[in-house]
Amino acid sequence: MVLSFIKSERNAAVFIVLAGLLGLVFANQIIGFEESVKPVHHFAELALAVFFFYIGLELKDELTNGVFVNRKALLIPGFAALIGALVPAGLYYLVTYSDPIANKGWAIPMATDITFALAVFTIFGSRMPKGSRQFLLAFAIIDDLLAILVIAIFLRSDVVTALIVTGSAVVGLLIPSRFTHRLQDFLLPVINLIVLPFYAFSSLGIKLDTSITAVVTSVVGIGVLLRVVGKSIGITFGAFIGSKFSRDSLSLKTYARLSVLGGIGFTVAFFVNDIVFKEQDVLHKQALIASLLAALITVLVAAFTLRIKQK
Repeated sequence: MVLSFIKSERNAAVFIVLAGLLGLVFANQIIGFEESVKPVHHFAELALAVFFFYIGLELKDELTNGVFVNRKALLIPGFAALIGALVPAGLYYLVTYSDPIANKGWAIPMATDITFALAVFTIFGSRMPKGSRQFLLAFAIIDDLLAILVIAIFLRSDVVTALIVTGSAVVGLLIPSRFTHRLQDFLLPVINLIVLPFYAFSSLGIKLDTSITAVVTSVVGIGVLLRVVGKSIGITFGAFIGSKFSRDSLSLKTYARLSVLGGIGFTVAFFVNDIVFKEQDVLHKQALIASLLAALITVLVAAFTLRIKQK
């Protein structure tokens, strides 16, 4: 009973949000907390290796026993994830083109947070057609894999952290398939109850010494907020292209409604932000707050679009 409660995406999302809010409150109420939490946050970054190891296990499981056993099933979520990552990254790059430092954050809006996306779908997606959750899970897994590749290849400002994260995902992919389910069952409660809440707590342990207006009018803030539109356009267009090569597809309207969930960026977005803006405190805070605003906007839009009864 307790394990099933912890493994629920919806409950995991609640734990993460509460932990993040606690970190935010502590940083703004306790003098010196922001500075004291920084070394703790670095440890939390390293602990994310467990999360990425789990992503590797999940992908291996889907390739051997799940939706990707039929390799053609990769086409629609694959194109959706790829173009869904390129469009927001491209929009961010265009907005920040004139600022070479802000421009380094182009990878922040790329990834979808799988835990939060599935949690929002669980709450609001009961009217969605059969196969919707499967598509969401599939493109979110591929999306995370793309983010891992980007971190490993392009974001080498923190080589050790990038290698640990990337390496853990690769190790997960190399685990024999007969062990994946057992490892996933063991790790999921640890990730949902400890790793991700711990990371959210330390990530949001920041002093809010900037206004929302300053964030949404900054090039970094605008670039990150455009992920809400960029992910939706990219995922829908990618799914449309993929559907041309596969008979087993949902309607374009369904893909468009599900694509909204791509606007939720949390764990991976925070992690990329930590790497690229490690030395730029103002830009780091702008990207962090903008990511939170983008997630909030996405949840509100998804609550409406997913509940619409499709004709």
